[in-house]
Amino acid sequence: MLDLMSGFVVELRNAGLPVSLTENLDAMEAVKHIPIEDRDAFKYALATTLVKNEQHWKAFETVFEVYFSLRGPEYNVLDEDGEIDEDSLEEWMSQQMRGMGGQGSSEDMSPEEIAEMLFRALMNADEAMMAAMARAAVTQFAGMEPGRPVGGTYYLYRTLRNLDLDGMLDRLMEQAQERSEEDMTSLQERLEREEFENRIEDLKKEIEAEIRRRLVADRGVEAMAKTLRKPLPEDVDFMHASREEMANIRKAIQPLTRKLAARLARKRKHKRRGPLDFRATVRQSLSYGGVPAEPRFRNPRPNKPE
Repeated sequence: MLDLMSGFVVELRNAGLPVSLTENLDAMEAVKHIPIEDRDAFKYALATTLVKNEQHWKAFETVFEVYFSLRGPEYNVLDEDGEIDEDSLEEWMSQQMRGMGGQGSSEDMSPEEIAEMLFRALMNADEAMMAAMARAAVTQFAGMEPGRPVGGTYYLYRTLRNLDLDGMLDRLMEQAQERSEEDMTSLQERLEREEFENRIEDLKKEIEAEIRRRLVADRGVEAMAKTLRKPLPEDVDFMHASREEMANIRKAIQPLTRKLAARLARKRKHKRRGPLDFRATVRQSLSYGGVPAEPRFRNPRPNKPE
């Protein structure tokens, strides 16, 4: 555990987060007072002691998901021969397929059967079934091979392309219309669509987490952390920044712009001279041939108290 925490802190520093020795010791002390088996409590205890800026949260979360990905017998990815171990997944899929009247094997499942099970999970907001279906979809569609030097984005693209989540959203909306006793209003329809879109986003996150977990098991923690490392907003070269990075930069500098605007307004309020008097400046410039060499300003007028 100590070696894992040390590597975690080193990777945070490599990612650009300013983690001091004192904060490292505080994090080690904080984890003594929480249940280690509670992953969320463990995550936020580390974040409380190691993250000091909101802009650093995403980098922290990425490193945490790599170093403390779910592990254990039920999350094994590779067996002794280096192949994907799907025994527990196979048992679950067999039960689901028997309930649907299928053949009871995940390897024999067609894309239509996977889509049907995924539709049921999204329609009923079954988080456990969605997590299991994410594992099944990655197994069926990602085409992951141990030792293959391919990034996780490629596997994610292959999986989502085969799932056709846009068509799934339309199907969910049609089912919601059929379940409704009366015709849904535009507001109800929008709320239903937003709810289904949120569930689909959760499914995408589950698939991405599953791909990342398998890559960590295959390549190791340090290699995956280095691959997923991204520069912080203050370290991005804005000449080559992507749209997402530019949005993060704007969000990061927004407090600075407000502070500068308030400072300029305060400076204008307390300065000795008022705004430029254009008419007086033009009259004064006639003696210089029309060149405004000496600008004139109005006398400041303090605001009247309310």
